[in-house]
Amino acid sequence: MRVGDKLAELLMENGVNYVFGVPGGQTLPLYDGIRRLEGRISHVLMRDERSAGFAADAYARLTNRVGVCDATVGPGATNLLSPLAEAYCASIPLLAIISDISTAWEHRRTRGNASQAMDQLDMFRPVSKWQVKVTDPKALENTVDAAFRVATTGKPGPVVICIPDDIASTDYAYRQRQSQIKGAVYPRARCAPDPEEVRKATQMLMTASKPVFVVGGGAHISGCSEQLRTLAEHVRAAVITSISGKGIIEETHHQSFGVTGTFGNPIARDMMQTSDLVFFIGCKVGQLTTFGYRLPSRGTPVIHLDADAEEIGRNYPDSVPLLGDARLGLEALLEATAGQKSAASWDFEATRQKHQQWYKDVTAEPLGSEGTLRPQAVLGAVNLALTGDDLIVCDASLSSGWAASFLTLPTAGRKYIAPRGLAGLGWGAPAAIGASLASGKEKRVLMFAGDGAFGYSLQELEVMNRLKLPIVCLILNNSVFGWIKHVQRDYYQEKYISVDFAAVDFGTVARGFGVRSVTVRSIEALTEALAREKSPDGPVVIEMITDQWESPIISFGPTAVKYGKVNKRAV
Repeated sequence: MRVGDKLAELLMENGVNYVFGVPGGQTLPLYDGIRRLEGRISHVLMRDERSAGFAADAYARLTNRVGVCDATVGPGATNLLSPLAEAYCASIPLLAIISDISTAWEHRRTRGNASQAMDQLDMFRPVSKWQVKVTDPKALENTVDAAFRVATTGKPGPVVICIPDDIASTDYAYRQRQSQIKGAVYPRARCAPDPEEVRKATQMLMTASKPVFVVGGGAHISGCSEQLRTLAEHVRAAVITSISGKGIIEETHHQSFGVTGTFGNPIARDMMQTSDLVFFIGCKVGQLTTFGYRLPSRGTPVIHLDADAEEIGRNYPDSVPLLGDARLGLEALLEATAGQKSAASWDFEATRQKHQQWYKDVTAEPLGSEGTLRPQAVLGAVNLALTGDDLIVCDASLSSGWAASFLTLPTAGRKYIAPRGLAGLGWGAPAAIGASLASGKEKRVLMFAGDGAFGYSLQELEVMNRLKLPIVCLILNNSVFGWIKHVQRDYYQEKYISVDFAAVDFGTVARGFGVRSVTVRSIEALTEALAREKSPDGPVVIEMITDQWESPIISFGPTAVKYGKVNKRAV
């Protein structure tokens, strides 16, 4: 059997359904192997290798299966750096398969003497857990086994397998294997926290008067929504999340107060600031979630449950360490707290009313400067059209913040994803493709992006159209790199450079890709457009002309600026 055929078979046997990529001459043995397995594994042709990696990333987040992408030698491989870096920083397991020049041409590698040749594997070391080259066909099976194991154990992340051109085309007499392990499924193994640390955490939780749970993306990986909700109700803790943890419990729950941090809402921020115990769950306690590591304050007791020992105590050294899987850790706490009465004294009803009043106030005014739409009002309209089955995909920058802070997810689960690992622009459109395929093309995907971000990957509209995916692309078009222009206004005396675009008619662009489109300039028109797309037949672009000066960024502390406006304190 040819190595390329065997590789396709191994992917299928390990539970891989889709491989995302762009073909090159050296990767064709793998492509032909996938073709031979038609109906059991599929290849998705993307328009850019970066998009292939982003689509695989989103697919992995929503299926708990390793996302797989491929790229050819040289320029194809270099394009995978950004998606692998995002996955590495977001703890998402990917398998990147890249090709290479023939093993007989190693002496011709320097500076592309052999066509497209370069030292590829060293390039991937900072953005992946493991990099390996297959130099002998008989090593393929063990290499693939190891790749899935490394990607899915410990702190998940990407791995890279490099296969030279001559090796991929080689025939080898592979034996039939009996392994029943689905290597692509994660988390692959779970461990529980130290019982003594569980005892300490239990005492802290049951005696706190204002406990807050801050939940990150690791909780979604673990699949602990039920355990989290049960423990929060027993402890009477407020539940807030990072952007990646959004939706871990339904955001209509009376103890759920949405996203905290720079891209969160001020009610969640204030609860975190006034709490007397913060419990981080599957959260890396990063810069945005903690307002630059200022919340919780240094005197506030902290418990940290995480599968990665390196993260616990990184920013809050005195954290009580619960090293283990989030679901098993919460189950241990549920057992330890059973029969005990919480001392919590939150007034959830009053806080809920405060949150609702804030939301009403900031979404009420539809128009901003020059008669353009305010994003707050846009998200208010989308909220009314949102269902529990919808998937939300956000590109990087301000669009992530608008959706994170304003959308209310009515059902629990990973229904919202955004690139918070590296936060690079261009993630949204390809991620929406991965998300749609993850749902079997059954669920409506609402993809949010600014015009700047959408410009990075709008070519993927062709893929959406070719596959007839039910994706609604919601483009916040303000003809500017908003975040950067706001910084230039506040820190550079309004000296603007390289932030303003010429007007782009994204409706016309979409139609050029065979995608229907509409441009809206009022909330009424947006509401009508969303109503028409309750069950979209293929992709659609809804372009919204929005205010360039509004921002979802909020600042830290009681002297915070008014929500939705940016100044030096808020940036």
